Amino acid sequence: MANVVLPDPDATLAQTATAFRRWLTELAAELEPFRHEVAEELDLAYARFRPLQRLLWDHGWHRLGWANEVGGLGGTPLHRYVVAEELAAAGYVNPGIHGSIEIIAPMLVRFAPGLAEHHVPVGVRGDEVWCQGFSEPDAGSDLGSLRTRAVVDGEGFRINGQKMWSSNGHIASWCCLLARTGEAADGYRGLTMFWVDLSSTGVRVVPTKLESGSSDTSEIFFDDVYVPNTHLIGDVGQGWPVVMYLMQFERGAYAWGRQADLHTQLTELIRDHADEFPTDADEIVGDTYLTLLGLRSRCRDTIGELAAGNDLGPAFSIDKILLSTAEQTVTEGARKLLHPRLELAADDDPVAELWRSRWSFSRITTIYGGAGEVQRDLVAERLLGLPRGR
Repeated sequence: MANVVLPDPDATLAQTATAFRRWLTELAAELEPFRHEVAEELDLAYARFRPLQRLLWDHGWHRLGWANEVGGLGGTPLHRYVVAEELAAAGYVNPGIHGSIEIIAPMLVRFAPGLAEHHVPVGVRGDEVWCQGFSEPDAGSDLGSLRTRAVVDGEGFRINGQKMWSSNGHIASWCCLLARTGEAADGYRGLTMFWVDLSSTGVRVVPTKLESGSSDTSEIFFDDVYVPNTHLIGDVGQGWPVVMYLMQFERGAYAWGRQADLHTQLTELIRDHADEFPTDADEIVGDTYLTLLGLRSRCRDTIGELAAGNDLGPAFSIDKILLSTAEQTVTEGARKLLHPRLELAADDDPVAELWRSRWSFSRITTIYGGAGEVQRDLVAERLLGLPRGR
């Protein structure tokens, strides 16, 4: 360890990027297994890339931008975002589970510092997987209609209900759960956020099989599940401000990491398979890069605002729209550039299998984190001042 480059929380972003590149070079042999993404189930991917997450923690790179109170080294969140982009640019696979940490951990730090002190370092180093429990069968993007209910029981609450579309749910150990503690008529004002141990009595997790054949999301059922008051995130009845704070990171910090991954995936596709491309490849590649550039330009400003502690307001819906568009444009572009390999579904073609898996997953990106139609309505009404369409 003594001869290995270590992170400096007081360094500039450019210095951090340079130092991290040197670290990648010095540990190239140890990092080699983490270059190659394959189409596989979530639990297998987690097991394969968890050592990378732990390595980045042990060497301090994933501790940058977190406060000392939660196991960090200090610095700003921008240091973490630089590391994520440099890791992807060097051709390594960002641990997918780490994306949920960047979404959920800032919420814990702000609204449940006691929980954050224990769980953030455990999660960042890869020893815990977290998920979100927001959407329900009759309350997807309209969380004000959710019906999962939490009722006071002594020094805690009893929770009953069902959640769906919980990414990482079947391999997660903890869930940030939004439940109704007020009356149904209270809408958004009657919600509370809880930190729920998924090993608790009464919890049942059912993986959801997607078109790709993998199970990246799950349904979670809660049958009289007890959650102590010490596992409240924020105050009772104040769940809506908590979830809105989290959404800024889901549509900002997460989007920054994804655009870095998508850039690398597209670059590798061109590098390795350009001789197979059709005659109109230049137009397809150009359109794809323009879409990615739009996402990058937008979320670069967003992560700057987040690092400064500013409230994004409804503007973060733009990031979500651009992220979904980029995910689908890149994977559809790959389908066209490799045509007809994805459609032929050959079992002995790992490249086609990987891009087919990415393409299938991209179809849900206009649903998770808030449906695309709802996000466009929010932009139209709250940012552009247009009249409600319904």
